[in-house]
Amino acid sequence: MPRGMPPDVRWRVLKALRVAVQRGYGYTMAWRMLREDGVDVSRKAVEYWYYKLFPDRVKRRGEYLPRDLRIEIYHRVLELRGQGLGHRRIGRMVEEIYGIRLNPATICHWCRGIHNPLNGCRIPSIKFLKPSPELSYVIGVVAGDGTACKNSRKSGQYVISVKAKDVEFVEEFARCLGKVLGRDPPRPMPRKDGSFMVRVYSRALYDMLRKPIDVERIKPFVEHSEECIRSFLRGFFDSEGSVSRGGEILQCANTDIRLIEYVQRLLHGLGVETTAYVRKEKGTPLYNRDMGRTYVRKGDVYILYVRARSRLKFYQLIGFTIRRKQQRLEERLKKRGLVEDGEAPPNKPSPPSFCFTPAT
Repeated sequence: MPRGMPPDVRWRVLKALRVAVQRGYGYTMAWRMLREDGVDVSRKAVEYWYYKLFPDRVKRRGEYLPRDLRIEIYHRVLELRGQGLGHRRIGRMVEEIYGIRLNPATICHWCRGIHNPLNGCRIPSIKFLKPSPELSYVIGVVAGDGTACKNSRKSGQYVISVKAKDVEFVEEFARCLGKVLGRDPPRPMPRKDGSFMVRVYSRALYDMLRKPIDVERIKPFVEHSEECIRSFLRGFFDSEGSVSRGGEILQCANTDIRLIEYVQRLLHGLGVETTAYVRKEKGTPLYNRDMGRTYVRKGDVYILYVRARSRLKFYQLIGFTIRRKQQRLEERLKKRGLVEDGEAPPNKPSPPSFCFTPAT
């Protein structure tokens, strides 16, 4: 009992609760009985002791319907309401169509906009994702070095993120995320090492992009149109591709052989020829010229090279968002006389809309 409650009041509250339970009443009826008897006690205190003394009276929530089904029924309810039907008629029609009986109060709240099963999610599931070049770019980036994981420290958070030192790449990824999720682009966050990170939370994108990537799951979105295919490949090469300093080598690498084979098939479909992928076994050394360090591969890596005669087509159809990679490829093509000076490159990245000073 709350502190300061007189013993006689305490005894009368307990007695009222026992009587209410014997008669099949709830705590509200017990509180009203107390008020009629002149006992001044809050309903919150009566509720607390009602469930404290009689825990078996706690109502257990039943199983939830699948979220996709709830959202589908929600949109059907709004559609029927828009036709001028009343709440009871809507309930009967929903039961006829889905075999599910809705509480009339639920239908009323949905129609009045008090609440809905979307629960604030912009894209509640994969079913509601629409194919677009922006979504294909996001898929390509996350299939490479991007991250799709579930945050174990905070339940219910599904993280989609990318980290890189090329601000134009991070900004483009943020722009595409904003377009896909129907929100303002997330702002890249500067890191102490001079890189930038973009992070959003989306269960739908996590279900699609969790690794290892399911090629069959992303196919309908990537192969929706040629523009979507090109956007996917540009995102993948931005993330996993590289161009040697002299531009002689254009390649991409990944540890997932199925993904590499899928990328190879898409390139061939656009007329971009590649060599057979090369396998670098786990435990072999890897020298990074840009970092000046040697690493040991933690797993088998599959490398795909674009043939020299197809680099111009790659440049014209796909290209890079990352400026330094695009410039290396362009300079190589200029040396061979395939691109003229002053010619505007395709897929030219826009200049950064903001600038960060990394923390030291």
